[in-house]
Amino acid sequence: MRLNSTSTWRAVGLLLTFNSLALAHAGEPLQPHDLWTAWEFDPRIVVPLVISGALYLIGIRRTTGIRRSEVACFWAGWLTLVIALISPVHPLGEALFSAHMVQHELLMVIAPPLLVLGRPVVVFLWALPFKWRRRLGRAMKRPSPQLMWGALTAPFGAWLIHAIVLWGWHAPPLFQATLTSDLVHSAQHISFLGSALLFWWALLRDMRYGAGVFYLFTTAIHTSILGALLTFSAILWYPAYATRTAAWGLTPIQDQQLGGLIMWVPASLIYVIAGLWLTALWLKRSNSRAFSLNFVTSAESATAKSLVPLIVFACFLLAATSCSGDRKVNRAEVLADGNVQAGKAKIEYYGCPTCHTIPGIRGADGLVGPPLNRIASRVYIGGVLTNTPDNMVRWLRDPHAVDRLTAMPNMHIPENDARDIAAYLYTLR
Repeated sequence: MRLNSTSTWRAVGLLLTFNSLALAHAGEPLQPHDLWTAWEFDPRIVVPLVISGALYLIGIRRTTGIRRSEVACFWAGWLTLVIALISPVHPLGEALFSAHMVQHELLMVIAPPLLVLGRPVVVFLWALPFKWRRRLGRAMKRPSPQLMWGALTAPFGAWLIHAIVLWGWHAPPLFQATLTSDLVHSAQHISFLGSALLFWWALLRDMRYGAGVFYLFTTAIHTSILGALLTFSAILWYPAYATRTAAWGLTPIQDQQLGGLIMWVPASLIYVIAGLWLTALWLKRSNSRAFSLNFVTSAESATAKSLVPLIVFACFLLAATSCSGDRKVNRAEVLADGNVQAGKAKIEYYGCPTCHTIPGIRGADGLVGPPLNRIASRVYIGGVLTNTPDNMVRWLRDPHAVDRLTAMPNMHIPENDARDIAAYLYTLR
């Protein structure tokens, strides 16, 4: 390559520009005229983001059954991290407390729920070589990691960790330290993102409706209290900003009030909206179960005479127009309260074909675990549980809670997905 080519010199000039801007901003607050050029490409941030994105792309190519909505959620969360940590939002947070608050809300309220809803863990596992996946699975099956992970992702534990991290870092001595030490600043961001991921995982990953609603609304309350304290305080909490806000047309108190309002209103509103969403799902689930239970009970009741002609007529139509396979599907869905077709896709999504031979599933010829043909007709599940729909869901969600010695890995499958998988398995007679 010739060094005097136009394209080469342009690239060198661009690199020199970025380097000069980085040196110009080092140790001093960002100025308005430098805002749109103040992108930071710190390898400690860029490399993990690139690796996570590459692993997700590799995993997506190797597995199937991933919903488009989940892929969209992951990439939206990933891009939110890019905006929070690489874009001008990051250096602007050193000049304005309100911008710092925006960055923190991106790290705690926007990116984490999107990443959790994207369900990247299984995709990341599929991106790894098979031997690495097996070793990681064995390591996670040990009692100590299981116990620790269970404690961290228990709703109350995750809620408490998230609350302590949030209030602790807003104590003036700690927050002041983040403005003078890169190490402390990095620790703050890691703890914000990590605690928020645990919090949202505990509530959204297993769709714990009742606990989710309670902890989301209580989080909205205590974050609103902190935001209100910042908004109405006449004392500057963080004196380091006293000489940094003038260039942006704000007094230090106005900047602090704006930051408090950001935490108080939009951030708390997101927790409330998430709580209302879980409430709607909770009610929908309850109504669905109540309808199924009432229908089955009335069909079996001898006193429901008004339904007898309808049932007889329906049975006649089914006998005349349906094949035996369709009847199995319908019965399986009623038993497990799930969706057979969705269960088929989720079996592939969670990597079950790598260990089991499963009729009707593409590439499901694994020999690690027992074959699952005629699983619906067996007496026991895993050799320890009576074969019932609820026990099947229980086994799929947490096999180690049933049998600590089982070789089946705990994939942390939420209840909805477990019921869909059980619905498909109950067609295998």
